[in-house]
Amino acid sequence: MNDIAVARYIPPVSVPDMQRMAEAVVHSGLFGMKSVPQALTLMWIAQAEGRHPVLAARDYDIISGRPAKKAEAMLRDFLTGRGTVEWHELTDAVAEATFAHPSGGEVRIRWDMDRARQAGLVGKAGEMWRKYPRQMLRARCTSEGIRTVCPMATSGMYVPEEVGDYEPKKPRGMKDVTPPQEAPAAPEIVDQDTGEVLDAKQLHAAAREAALRGTEILRGHLRNLSPEAREMLREAVGTGEEPGELLRAARLADADAIRERLRMARTEPPELTEQAPPAPAPGRSSAPTETGIPPAAATPKTARRAAAEPVGERPAESGESG
Repeated sequence: MNDIAVARYIPPVSVPDMQRMAEAVVHSGLFGMKSVPQALTLMWIAQAEGRHPVLAARDYDIISGRPAKKAEAMLRDFLTGRGTVEWHELTDAVAEATFAHPSGGEVRIRWDMDRARQAGLVGKAGEMWRKYPRQMLRARCTSEGIRTVCPMATSGMYVPEEVGDYEPKKPRGMKDVTPPQEAPAAPEIVDQDTGEVLDAKQLHAAAREAALRGTEILRGHLRNLSPEAREMLREAVGTGEEPGELLRAARLADADAIRERLRMARTEPPELTEQAPPAPAPGRSSAPTETGIPPAAATPKTARRAAAEPVGERPAESGESG
């Protein structure tokens, strides 16, 4: 039989009715429960322990996402279940009491500020230990004493003062415990002609260097390779419709070369050819004039043009007398 006495029988509440209770408790904002699933879960626990579900709002708290049973509710259930408490000292410095129960025996628990400091509790929970040291010590003493001699009165929970001193709850995911496996080594490819083991990195580097010089150079480089080496580079070269890395690099090199030739053709000056000076006309002297420049050779005139000139304006022929 359960040691926690029940004053009277409480008929079970249906799930739809309990759902409506949970919604009302959450929407009221009076008891610190922020979601309907939280309130509903605590109501099921209260009903399983023989209490009305709505008493969960009075007896339980949600602290940092963890359920907690209030120290007053824990002590009330302990005393109702034939437990006894004798307080020896309850001050801002010490909380000491003896807890006894017919099923769990007797124990004396003492909590003081030195023990709280040793446990690293002072300064946590918004400095509650500094503001309300007696209440914090009493809650710790009550929880430890009742948990020792009558654990059923705790409902498997801690008091809010204890939960508030816990470290923040960190999200936990599934941990992969599969032992690491080494990646299988790539199979060696041997050149059938030379018997040499082909190195993929070296082959790719050499092909990349050829591709940077144009498609013709790349094709010539590939023709000189063995079938096994060409097969290793097949994906990197690609096809005309779906070029790979090497073929794209070669095409870019071709385009750069064409642009460079066009640029040179636009900026190159026209070639200058040297022409020999015309020979002097027969009977003409090639001696330099007073300016130092030989006279230009006479241009032969046609008979019609010569006849059209006036006689007085014709130039005197060399050798004629004045």
